[in-house]
Parts: sequence; structure tokens; C-alpha cells
Amino acid sequence: MSSRLLAKLREALAGDSPEESGVIFESDSQHHHITIRDEAGRRTMYFGPTGEEAETAIDLTDPDSAVFEYPGMMLAALPLGPAGRRIALIGLGGGLLPGLFQRHLPDYELTVVELDPLVAELAGIYFGFAPGGRVRLVIGDGRDFLDGQMEGAFDQIWLDAFSGDYVPQQLTGLTFLKVCRRCLAPGGLLVQNLHQSRSQVFHRQLQTTLAVWGEFLAFDGQRSGNAIVISKMPGGQPGPVWKKSALKAAASRFGRRVGPYDLVEEMGKIKKFIPEPGTRVIE
Repeated sequence: MSSRLLAKLREALAGDSPEESGVIFESDSQHHHITIRDEAGRRTMYFGPTGEEAETAIDLTDPDSAVFEYPGMMLAALPLGPAGRRIALIGLGGGLLPGLFQRHLPDYELTVVELDPLVAELAGIYFGFAPGGRVRLVIGDGRDFLDGQMEGAFDQIWLDAFSGDYVPQQLTGLTFLKVCRRCLAPGGLLVQNLHQSRSQVFHRQLQTTLAVWGEFLAFDGQRSGNAIVISKMPGGQPGPVWKKSALKAAASRFGRRVGPYDLVEEMGKIKKFIPEPGTRVIE
């Protein structure tokens, strides 16, 4: 399965010269202004009218190349979760994360929920993403999807939905995080990809996470503005103590690498974020 999927992705990219540069797609959907560019051997999907907020990027000569930093920090959640392997991913982009699951984590059952049908179509045409194996794609609103799930339906929920450089408010507020909590099995994890560029919003997101979960583990991007925030449900098998040494040991036992990402190295990006005093939650 892994070799066939990798061949399919390379075939989808065949004929694109890394030296070519420029816009290869630009249009508006109901939800986004979308631009896709080939630049310096990379293909990047951007959201927003200025075309500056990169959502997905791949190396045209190596689909597994670690162009973006955030997937490695999100994948570092895998050694920390329960034994179950049911994951819901809210947000598709170009399909980078699902592609990593298809090629390197075929035993995981991944449900991807994408609001924008045009984004899903472009992920297939320009980035080689195709649902299959244990990866399924649902077109719809992530919040509505989780609202309709049974209690404990997933072992992990990953939130990777952006509109430009911010997470839509309906995917960050108290009510939504409580829905996520209901959908998680004992010991399950909520994994949020947040952006630090809007400082006040970021601190409100942290404060809201504290209000629902009581504590969180955070990874600080070293070459990006991303912060990955992980919260754990009570119950289930005891996990590692959230200290760097224990987390690195857990990553090593897991198998250390997922594609280009070294999970032991990712564990070194832990940072203690404290919301600014007086920060209000997001309702």
C-alpha cells in the first residue's frame, strides 16, 4: 500500500519542473480565496486574498520531505495517546497529514473532515491526495460532524483547520472543546494546531483550553509560528509523565520516526505556555 500511494503521488506530480515558478491555480470557493504556486521546487497552497498564508507545501521531487514543521509536532502526540487508533482530523488542506498516515501509519483509522469541497478537489489534483485504505474523507463542517458522533468515538481528535493565520472561532470556543471532550475515549487526546502570530487570540485559546481540560502540553515551533497544544482525557492506560525525558522515551519506544519526522527531536520542543493574566475564554 505505501509504495503504491507514493508512486501515485509522484505520478500526480510528474511533468512539473522544480525550476518552474508561479501561480498554477487561483480561484475563490465559498469559504476561501485559494492560490496554488510552484516556487523553487515546492508546491504550496495558500488561503487568503494576499496569498501569503501557506496551508500546505510539498517538495515536488520528494513528497515525504519535511517542508513544514507542524506535522512533526502533531505526530508527536501518537506515542502519548491510548492504545486505540481511531483519529479524527478536522481540516484537510492539501492532504499532507493524511498522506503521511497512508504511507507510514496504515494501521491507524483516520477520518478527515474538510469543510470546503474545492479544497478537497485541489488536494487530489495538485497534491496527489486520495482517500483509501483506512483513511476516509468526509466533506462537511467539523463541528457538525463531531456533534453527531457517539460518546468516546475517537481516541484522538486533531484540529488543523485554518482560515489564513487563524483558527475559526467555532472550532476554538468552550462549547466546541466540550464537544471534543465528549467524543474522546478514556485517555484520549485533543491535539490543536494553533498559531501564535495573533497573540491575544492565541492566549484566549490557551485560556479556553485550560477552562475545559485543566492542563495541557504544548510544543513551540522553532521555525514557524505554530504551537501544538495537547490535552488528555482522564482514564485509560497511564501515559508518560509530561516531562521531556519521559516523552522522549515514549517516542523512542513508539518507533521514533514517522516519515521525515524524528519524534524524539520533536519532544525537545516542549514549552510551558501561560496565558496572560486577565485573558478571557472564547465562548
